[in-house]
Amino acid sequence: MGKKSDRDVTQRTWKAAWYLLLLSCYSIGFPLRPVFAGELTSTPNPVESAPVRRPSAPLTYTVVQDGTTGTPKIDIAAPNGTIELNADQQEFNNNTQIISANGKVVLRFNKALLKADRLRVNLKTKIATAEGNVSLLRGKQTLYGSQFEYNFENDSGSILEARGDVYQPTLVSDLNVLRPQQPASAPTNVTDKPFTEPLLSDRLREDQPVTNIQNTGSIGVTSSDRDIEYQPTLKPSGTITRLRFQADKVDFVSDLITAQKVRITNDPFSPPELQVKADRAQFKTINSEESEVTVSNARVNVENNFEVPIPRDRFVLNKLGRESASNPFYNFGFDTTDRGGFYLQNSFYPIFDPRFRMTITPQYFLQRAVTGFRPFDPSVFGVTTSIVGDFSPDTTLEASAALSGFDLNNFTNNFRGQVNVRQNLSLLGYPHLLTGSAVYRQQVFNGSLGYQDVQSSLGGILTSSFIPLGDTGVNFNYQVGAQVINANTDRQNLIATNTATGLTTLNRYQTAANLTKSFRLWEGQSLPADRQETYNYSPIPVVPYLQLNTGLRGGYSSYSNGDNQSFIGYNIGIQGQIGNFSKSSFDYTGFNLNYYQQYPGNGTSPFLFDRLVNNRILSAGINQQISGPFRLGVQTSLDLDSRQQISTDYYVEYSRRTYNVVVRYNPSLGLGSIGFRLNDFNWDGAAPKF
Repeated sequence: MGKKSDRDVTQRTWKAAWYLLLLSCYSIGFPLRPVFAGELTSTPNPVESAPVRRPSAPLTYTVVQDGTTGTPKIDIAAPNGTIELNADQQEFNNNTQIISANGKVVLRFNKALLKADRLRVNLKTKIATAEGNVSLLRGKQTLYGSQFEYNFENDSGSILEARGDVYQPTLVSDLNVLRPQQPASAPTNVTDKPFTEPLLSDRLREDQPVTNIQNTGSIGVTSSDRDIEYQPTLKPSGTITRLRFQADKVDFVSDLITAQKVRITNDPFSPPELQVKADRAQFKTINSEESEVTVSNARVNVENNFEVPIPRDRFVLNKLGRESASNPFYNFGFDTTDRGGFYLQNSFYPIFDPRFRMTITPQYFLQRAVTGFRPFDPSVFGVTTSIVGDFSPDTTLEASAALSGFDLNNFTNNFRGQVNVRQNLSLLGYPHLLTGSAVYRQQVFNGSLGYQDVQSSLGGILTSSFIPLGDTGVNFNYQVGAQVINANTDRQNLIATNTATGLTTLNRYQTAANLTKSFRLWEGQSLPADRQETYNYSPIPVVPYLQLNTGLRGGYSSYSNGDNQSFIGYNIGIQGQIGNFSKSSFDYTGFNLNYYQQYPGNGTSPFLFDRLVNNRILSAGINQQISGPFRLGVQTSLDLDSRQQISTDYYVEYSRRTYNVVVRYNPSLGLGSIGFRLNDFNWDGAAPKF
């Protein structure tokens, strides 16, 4: 089996939601399972036919006296290293050829540790059975069960009452699936120890409470590409690194894994707020690129109050664990500029390249179809697509395109696209980001001028990180850039004759810099970090505070027609929150108030999208808990010179520690959206049963 089995397991490790099955298989099956003395491993023939298993000899063992404790241990010989068994009581029945261990059983093998109340190893049948408070740990991966049974002869087994958690970032290194095991006959250094890694599960106790809870990130999905100011960004990036799982029973035979009564959650506490349930789930490898998951009666359970059925029973995953088919759930949005108002969309993720993620999202413009009485007209169908990936650890690609109608006669007005290549650099000892960008019909929001189209742009921008200026608490950042831009202008002398497009093409060279400093005026106390009620409605302990924010900024742009534009400005504002967001009502109020004033130079931009138009802006917002997880919010900005509203967002939020839903409407911009965020956690200790 050897390398072929390792390759099979590698293909299975990528779907985080099914780590339950993968870890169960791995723990008793493929790379971790000890290959005992006398068992022969078949070698695949050149045409990759099924391996032929040869008859194997019984297992062998040696009793070794422990000089430190006086308790003997049993070493079982294996081609890939010694397997060490310790227990309060150990015995061998010569007639039945069964090794029995009882009381505080500890089995160390392949840098993993198994603990149980009882363990039996039948040297004839090659069946190992662990029972009673069974726990397995390797690195940061943990698994519990009431009984583990594995048949080394036919590569099958079962786990009863399986549960545990998986930490995705260290999964490959912990399970060591990419490195073949060294046979025992291979020469080793005399100083090498059989168990070189720290045996962390020596300190593992099932009754140890969950501690050191950390919100390590989130995955966000939203139907709008414009964020609400002072609110967390919802972007489809990141990953869920830690999951808990539970199943009544897991059976595995070679490549087929079957689990009964499966439950999966990202919640470190029980009962979980959000979980995926299935009566039955199967996982198997289709080929070298794809695996298949079939489920029976799968649904999303929300706070044990109601369940949302998952309307599919089969999922095909590529080797990164990403869905090769479509998302089973639809999303909606509101856009009056390109899509005629309310629309529906659904994403799917075709197999692309292992380094890249491709998303295709067909859209149906429902409001346009209804109001125009044309449900099947090409203009009511659209699509967006994006590709995100890494050329190298420091070089990334982000490309996106949108088509807001399939009436091809109007293609140039319906299509928008953008390609960015980003390169991480280190200049003067600080991180910088160099971005090369090509744009077609990009929408840019410019204050009271609203959205402006940049017809095309090609160029690059160098942006620094925030650079601390000594111990002053002042942070500095800057950017420089150069682009060739074709965009709208109101300068008649720049518009080509015999055209009504209002477009002109110019080179633009720009530089800008910011100085910022914040003063924490007051800070309260959060609730204890390890109490469940601290996380009733938030993924982190909420700390009351009041903060003064100040900033100084300036910029200069030069254009190839001889125009230039410059400004210097400052901002001052307060930001804070009151309450711990834990009680049932009115235990959280977030607020912000900011004043910005700029002083423009003598020149103005020939373009509309970057022209300085709002010299005095007042921004304010409030986010108030009403009842339980429900919060209402409003964020607005006003031009104090014209007394006109620039933008106002109204939103209602349903906030829990594991997930967050935001419904937002902006009448000023004609935008509406719904956003969903799934939070990621890391923690210490053994999470309780569901």
